Amino acid sequence: MAGALVVRGLSKSFGANRAVDDVSLDLEVGHVHSLIGPNGAGKTTVFNCISGFLRPDSGHVFLKDREVTGWPPHRLVAAGLARTFQITRVFGELPVIENVELAARSRLGRNLDFVRRAADVRAARAVAEEVLGTLGLRERADARADELGHGDRRVLDVAIGLALTPDVLLLDEPTAGMSRAETERIAALVRRIAGRVSVLLVEHDTEMVLAVSDVITVMTQGRVIAHGTPNEVSRDPRVRDAYLGAIEARA
Repeated sequence: MAGALVVRGLSKSFGANRAVDDVSLDLEVGHVHSLIGPNGAGKTTVFNCISGFLRPDSGHVFLKDREVTGWPPHRLVAAGLARTFQITRVFGELPVIENVELAARSRLGRNLDFVRRAADVRAARAVAEEVLGTLGLRERADARADELGHGDRRVLDVAIGLALTPDVLLLDEPTAGMSRAETERIAALVRRIAGRVSVLLVEHDTEMVLAVSDVITVMTQGRVIAHGTPNEVSRDPRVRDAYLGAIEARA
């Protein structure tokens, strides 16, 4: 089965509410694949089922041709899948570089090793420095994480994910609450990291999605209604109707 991440027939209900209904998608190696839709479409539930925070009622998830359906998050990280969250999760009292080092040490299996070998410490620091350099945060490496502006904190969140050296990175609303300039910065970053990791992106900013994506899957009411390249999806009348309906419902 080809692809960095393959999802087949994923479904999840909460009581009578079928939040995800028979969702399938294929994330190709080195691609940015965006999952979009109105609020309540089921995007985050799909993310949670893929990343082990929820167990799907049915369906299958394959990571590098290996079935990982229902695996817990720590096991998925070891297998090569990492994710960020809508709300940034960092250790605010620690320097930026130590936040990233913690992720690197976790990938090395050393966070609970109280007698840390010098080689492991150097390896984690090297990973952290390389990731921060790639994402443009090297100059803030020694700053406390809680001193960062909102945009830099979101970049740090991505850096922590990359320090886990995943094959697949799930980005959940990375531009939430950002200005246009900050959003453009994150968009450029997403395209840059696609050269080293396959990205599955949930994002509300459609302009950014159209700019960075190789493939887009559109959901509404728990189901996939469209799938294709940015050009194909942007021209699909079902997609326009879904977003128009969501806007009218909020009016």
